[in-house]
Amino acid sequence: MLRFIRSKYRDIQRSPVLIFLFFVVRNTYSFFDDIIKKMLGKKPTLYYVELCVAEHCNLNCKGCAFFSNIVDGQVFYDLEQFKKDISRMSELFGNIRNITLLGGEPLLSEELPQFIAESRKNFPKAKVRVVTNGLLCKSMSDELINSFRDNNALLHITLYKPLFKSIDKIKEYLRSINVNFIVGTPAATFMKTFNEKGDSDVKKAFKHCLRKRCTYLSDGFVSVCSFPILLKWFDKQFGKSLSAPLENNKISIYDNDLDGFKLKNKLLKPISACKYCSDPEWFDWAQSESQPKIEDFCVSGAKQ
Repeated sequence: MLRFIRSKYRDIQRSPVLIFLFFVVRNTYSFFDDIIKKMLGKKPTLYYVELCVAEHCNLNCKGCAFFSNIVDGQVFYDLEQFKKDISRMSELFGNIRNITLLGGEPLLSEELPQFIAESRKNFPKAKVRVVTNGLLCKSMSDELINSFRDNNALLHITLYKPLFKSIDKIKEYLRSINVNFIVGTPAATFMKTFNEKGDSDVKKAFKHCLRKRCTYLSDGFVSVCSFPILLKWFDKQFGKSLSAPLENNKISIYDNDLDGFKLKNKLLKPISACKYCSDPEWFDWAQSESQPKIEDFCVSGAKQ
């Protein structure tokens, strides 16, 4: 069943009806689960959280949704800050079902073993997953390999074109070192939804957004998705100032007035950044040119 769902993932992304049904089922379950947790005096469960261990990348995909191909230099999530943040999340939530460590390229961080261990320590029942482009899989340190094993973490390889010829050898190697992994379907296409004009209907964009439950954690803040936090790289690359007005889209996890239930409720609502989200346009995957263009990230009509 999981293999079938993964094989249909891009079809789901293209179907507003399937997206709507998916969130109806998940939100209904979450609603009743929260009621029961409140009655029992327990902390709520958060379905999903993701974070960039490294915001830069070694593959540089054209039109990267995380703007990793235009990140200025090497940018890592500070480990000590992450320890505080993930500990604070455990104060707010009894469990996070899915913790995804990604990037950029997370395997570029020498501290990735500690990120995996801290995620597992604070959320023993979570599915801890590291999403990678696979280029560095065969050069993982012994410490990282042991961290995957000891913390029952999953290595999720996104299958891009540069890996097609070597993926079988990588899979063989990962089996030989007993690292649990999956390989996604080939990422032959990318999707862009960024409307630089900022005139999209906020409620409509939020309703049909596939990433609206991809809670993003960064330096003591969470947001509905990564966009309002990572948009700063687009601004820096192209001399814009779109991200500054979106500061209120970030929610401090250290707000003393918040508990897990209140935070979950905030994450269920549209944010002003949704005005930059449009109907998706699909394009063939490619590596970024030496001089990325605004059109790489934005839907048709965007001007440089």
